[in-house]
Amino acid sequence: MTELLFRDDSYLTEFKAKILTIEENAVILDKTAFSFQGGGLKSDTGVITTPEGVEFEVTKVLSQKGKILHFLNPSPSEDLVGKEITGKIDWERRFRQMRMHTCLHAISAILYKKYGVHVTGGDIKPEKSRVDFEIDHLREERVKEIKEAIDKIIEKDHPISVSYIRREEALKNLDLIRTKVNLIPESIKILRIVEIEGVDIQADGGVHVKSTKEIGEFIPLKTENRGKNHKRLYFTVKP
Repeated sequence: MTELLFRDDSYLTEFKAKILTIEENAVILDKTAFSFQGGGLKSDTGVITTPEGVEFEVTKVLSQKGKILHFLNPSPSEDLVGKEITGKIDWERRFRQMRMHTCLHAISAILYKKYGVHVTGGDIKPEKSRVDFEIDHLREERVKEIKEAIDKIIEKDHPISVSYIRREEALKNLDLIRTKVNLIPESIKILRIVEIEGVDIQADGGVHVKSTKEIGEFIPLKTENRGKNHKRLYFTVKP
């Protein structure tokens, strides 16, 4: 089992770990600060360096059957097993994804509180992200309303915190139920909760900034009609 350092500290950029084994041209570490792909988030990238100073590019990180696979370039050899490495995150990429992810949570909160609609999907990338939701229209005036609401959340600089709660307690919380806690596999007994104070609370396993001010500027890019009551909003952020 790999200890997931990024879940308690999204700002950790460098760490030491031991290579436990190699599978599918990827290394499995005893601990990692590299966040893996999932929940609409792309994985971190970066480098790991051996004690001899040999560098391997981390091209992607996946979670498969409970194992965290760090895919490397060049491919790792078996003599790396047991070695202690230094991992370093591509911080610029990570930080943009953190900002995008927190912004998506803020959008989700606005959509639910203002229009009573739910987010149905999302895709978060460092350059441009999208969010899908059930709503009757996304004409210009509504996009403007959403932007104004997000701008206020950013300006008020709401703190963001992480906590953990037992599954049975989470299912009693109506705010968490609306984020589909009941769809999380029953094998997960302790849930990680991300809260934007006074704005939003969700069960979530990804990386986030410490406060809404760090989101920067929210910029809606374009909208798409994905069918009746299914709309898509593309957006980005900038400092």
